[in-house]
Amino acid sequence: MRLPIFLLLISLTVCAHGGAPEAVTFTNGEISLSGALVRPDHQTNHPGVVFVHGSGPHTREGALTYAKTFTDAGIGVLAFDKRGSGESTGSWTEASLQDLKSDVAAAVAFLRTRPGFDPERIGLWGVSQAGWIIPLVIAEDPKIAFAIVVSGGGASPLQSELYSYDQAFRAAGLAPEFSAEAFAVLGKYFRFLGTGEGRHELLDRIDQTQHQPWTRHANLARITPSEEFQPQWAWVATFDPLLSIATMNCPVLLIFGDADRQQPTTLALERWRQGLALAGNANVTVRVFAGADHGIRLPAASGDHHRGPLASGYLQTISEWLGSLTSDH
Repeated sequence: MRLPIFLLLISLTVCAHGGAPEAVTFTNGEISLSGALVRPDHQTNHPGVVFVHGSGPHTREGALTYAKTFTDAGIGVLAFDKRGSGESTGSWTEASLQDLKSDVAAAVAFLRTRPGFDPERIGLWGVSQAGWIIPLVIAEDPKIAFAIVVSGGGASPLQSELYSYDQAFRAAGLAPEFSAEAFAVLGKYFRFLGTGEGRHELLDRIDQTQHQPWTRHANLARITPSEEFQPQWAWVATFDPLLSIATMNCPVLLIFGDADRQQPTTLALERWRQGLALAGNANVTVRVFAGADHGIRLPAASGDHHRGPLASGYLQTISEWLGSLTSDH
């Protein structure tokens, strides 16, 4: 069953992480967030990076698979369990985008206090939904030293959602009349998310169409929030990332795949460039991998039911870019 992009669990296992992680806990108000620090070998006063989550539940483990790429470049890592996941308290399903942003801001503040970390050289890395969160953090904290965004942001959540559904319907070979019906119901769905209005009409329409073939790819009955929690999800229909991108003056690395069916790569990069131009930020590196999907993976070989391989040069791009940052100090 397909989940929409804002509920999509991104799992990107790529390599064994580096040194032994150090378990840590920090707080954001009443929320307790647990995670792990991984430090580069034999260094003090080193930069650090906070790993920012994609959508859905996430523990530190998926992020720690990337730790070696950073520690090899002399950058320490903080990866934490998303609220409501692993050992962290709270609930990600009841959290707004601002709540998730404040969790990352708390992680940055915590990392700046850790011995051996240079508080002036703390950056952010994240995938998918993180592309909306990272600019929000930087808008409130211009001292963030760098940002790496993979397959996320630029396009609004609504633009990404509609693109993702369209790609799913096309891949399924959905007849035009069913696709049109689906988008009519989706319009009611996003109107409810954005305004809180029309929930009963939406639920009636979902019930009337529950046996239509498009519902296999858009199970709105399962993802429609209650009236109580609608305000926390309003951002999915209303948030525009352009204003926060326009505040980013740190070095930025953007990585996308041109075969991404969950994010409109061309539109996303157009809006990233627009926002960064408004910021007057020319310190931007963009890499688009041909044939790569949302996870920067290539198609699996015919008959292979496992995930395809990572695009050649993906990790090298991150490593070399990080090396150019650290060589300046």
